[in-house]
Amino acid sequence: MKLLFLFILLLIAIEFQAQTNPGIGLVSIGFDDKTKLEFYESEMDNEPTEVLEFFLDSTISSLSIRNLNTQHKWLNPEVLWLDYHEFTFRCVSKTEDCFEIIVDNETGKSMWLKKSELTLFSTWETYLMRMFGIERLKSNPQKIRIGPSENSAEIKYEGTDCFIVKRMKDDWIEIMTPDYCDEDYTDSNTPLKSGWIKWRNGNELLINYFTTS
Repeated sequence: MKLLFLFILLLIAIEFQAQTNPGIGLVSIGFDDKTKLEFYESEMDNEPTEVLEFFLDSTISSLSIRNLNTQHKWLNPEVLWLDYHEFTFRCVSKTEDCFEIIVDNETGKSMWLKKSELTLFSTWETYLMRMFGIERLKSNPQKIRIGPSENSAEIKYEGTDCFIVKRMKDDWIEIMTPDYCDEDYTDSNTPLKSGWIKWRNGNELLINYFTTS
């Protein structure tokens, strides 16, 4: 059961693109089978450069995006998980009427999207605090510390990473082990009550996050 739970988490892990600007936060999109999203090269443009249209695909009994294979040539957002209504972009900047969002996390290309009842902006702190769980990148291991500083003492933790975010301070996040990550999953009899790790180093993000179980 422990291995199955871990496998499910890994399947839905969001792998960050290391060198793409994290921006000032994230923009999540609400959508249904009639949603149409228009993306502009400039905030001042009158005609969109790209358009996404959602529809109910009867062949899979689920929502989908028209010509999705073609759209993927320019569309590689932070999260695109239609079955769970997860569609999220990193936000570079925002004005009174628009968001500048990163539409391709590999290239860092940004476009503009008008604010509407479908768009929800969140800071990274607010967004990460809503996540089901986070883990440190195995490719860039870091120590858990008692405070938000490289000079703080290390906390010895030998369990599997299964944390939630309590708060953020600059490039650091305070983490803890939630109740649903019990000792059978974490391989530890001492769940973490409080510790600090870095969630980013410049443009490089140092964690994976999981939107749901």
